[in-house]
Amino acid sequence: MLAVVGILPKEVELLVNALKPKLEVFEVMKRPAWRGLIGDNEILISCGCVGKVETACLAQKLIDQFKISGLILIGAAGALKDDITFGTLIAGTEYIEYDFTPRINVDLILQPSQVCFTQFMESGDFVYGTIASGDRFVSSEAMAKEIYESTSAICVDMDSAAAAKVCVENGKDFLALKVIVDVVGSKAVEQYIENHPKFGMKPAMVLAEFLTNNFMFCG
Repeated sequence: MLAVVGILPKEVELLVNALKPKLEVFEVMKRPAWRGLIGDNEILISCGCVGKVETACLAQKLIDQFKISGLILIGAAGALKDDITFGTLIAGTEYIEYDFTPRINVDLILQPSQVCFTQFMESGDFVYGTIASGDRFVSSEAMAKEIYESTSAICVDMDSAAAAKVCVENGKDFLALKVIVDVVGSKAVEQYIENHPKFGMKPAMVLAEFLTNNFMFCG
């Protein structure tokens, strides 16, 4: 079974509607959840995690309770360079916490297995690269520059690295599929407000279309 987690309920709505049949509607950690089939794929969907801690908790709960084989995190992100247009889909290949500075020497770059997502990642018009995560909304050009120079990431969000860490520790495949709705900096908030309603559902739309027509095997 594959799990798909969105940050906001609207971001998973198209996937929930694509469940045919919808086998179960319930709650996980007081968050809405749905289980059903999209094409030949058994899919578990949930949403409602803000920040790294909530995302990690929900990801671990889904792994423990439902024995999922892989997890896809969908949602919005902010571009670290202004040459990436709004609506661009980012498929993460590496993940890093930009606000984590450990005292011991550890490998900060997370590279989860993505074997079961290979066909999907090759099927779409995605930009591939590193996603940097932190528990803040980055709203200054100076901070954006610092994050880019220290991580070489394409974009920032508040959750991908946390979910990636949980999946790495549990030996589960992981992919963050994010859509760019703002460019990190002083205009990020107004851009997010304007662009999220336009593009926020795009990851779910692309994923639902693929799952309807293809079998995604996660062994």
